[in-house]
Amino acid sequence: MAATTTKPPMTLLDLCDELLLHMLAFLEIPELLACSRACHPLRSLALDPILHRNRLLHASASLSHALPHRPPLSSLRPPTATIYLTPTLSAARVISRSLISIHLSRQLSKRPSASSLVESNILPEECVGGGLSPQLVGIKRGLERERVKDGLRAWLKGRVRAELERRMRAGEREQVRSVKGMVRRFASVAGRGACREEAVWGKGAGERRVRDEPARARVLGLRRFWEGVGRSEQAV
Repeated sequence: MAATTTKPPMTLLDLCDELLLHMLAFLEIPELLACSRACHPLRSLALDPILHRNRLLHASASLSHALPHRPPLSSLRPPTATIYLTPTLSAARVISRSLISIHLSRQLSKRPSASSLVESNILPEECVGGGLSPQLVGIKRGLERERVKDGLRAWLKGRVRAELERRMRAGEREQVRSVKGMVRRFASVAGRGACREEAVWGKGAGERRVRDEPARARVLGLRRFWEGVGRSEQAV
């Protein structure tokens, strides 16, 4: 059986120098420095002057095309953005934060207590000890007012209903009369306007002529009766 021969794997150093220089042209200075420290062949290629001249030409061409499209410096500096942050700006930001923190600590130490704010009518009393936000105090009070209004409305309705029922019962007791009483009243009114008998002298003596009371008197009696009924209703 013939022995099979295996080729060793191909490495980066097996490539030609022209291909390696073309690949190194796309690397930056830190990557070229790392390649120069790997081995002597890569060191000689990384320090090749032709490679660096081509890199400079490529960089100048890229910059001439990209510089017109760059954003203005004002949009890169704080507070708009923090892309362009120089050491001076970093120190200024640290100092400003320190000053703000010192100012806030001094102001917080001088602030009045919650009880004094409640006494001065600046802070609602519900916010002290209850854990209620001042924005929710108005909503809470509005709900309490609506609850009190509903209770008063129901109480007044009950009182008015009871008063109306009481007046109706009192009016019924005053206005409702028995049938016998109504018959007696109308009988008395009719009796006052009943026929009256008169003695006639002379011819036809011993006979009595009946004279009816005029209708006007009966109407006046009924009118007075119903006026009295109306006054009793108004009094109720």
